[in-house]
Amino acid sequence: MEKVKTEKLSRNALSVLFSNLAKASEKQQKYELQESWSRLSENYRESTGDADFPDIREELVRSLAEDYPEIRKKAQSLSDRGVLRALVWGEKVTTIQKSLIDRYLSKGESLLEGKDIFICEACGFLYAGTETPALCPVCKAPSSRFSKIQVPAK
Repeated sequence: MEKVKTEKLSRNALSVLFSNLAKASEKQQKYELQESWSRLSENYRESTGDADFPDIREELVRSLAEDYPEIRKKAQSLSDRGVLRALVWGEKVTTIQKSLIDRYLSKGESLLEGKDIFICEACGFLYAGTETPALCPVCKAPSSRFSKIQVPAK
């Protein structure tokens, strides 16, 4: 078995990891374990501070240009089809999120007037509309896999 070199994970990376484990536990109907993973996720979540849409957009652009190609190269060298499949979904979702932010930056609040925001629980795809799409355009999950995001009132 090949040893994989790992780096120290940031607090937010650990939060995401624990959040994913919580979601997996929920799907397995292991609710006590889900609650434990969720608490760990919350404990490790860092505040995004004053991050705004231009900052988030810049990070998405950087990730698309640097992170995805690097991870793809590594996964291809290991012939890891699972990582490559997840990478395709992640890159699609990141591209869509960047596009949504670009549209929001150009149109402002009018982009969301009369619309709700939904997230695909399977892959993270974000959708702004009046109802969920029949199928997720990224992972093909049915509309039942979408959750409405509650946007706090301003």
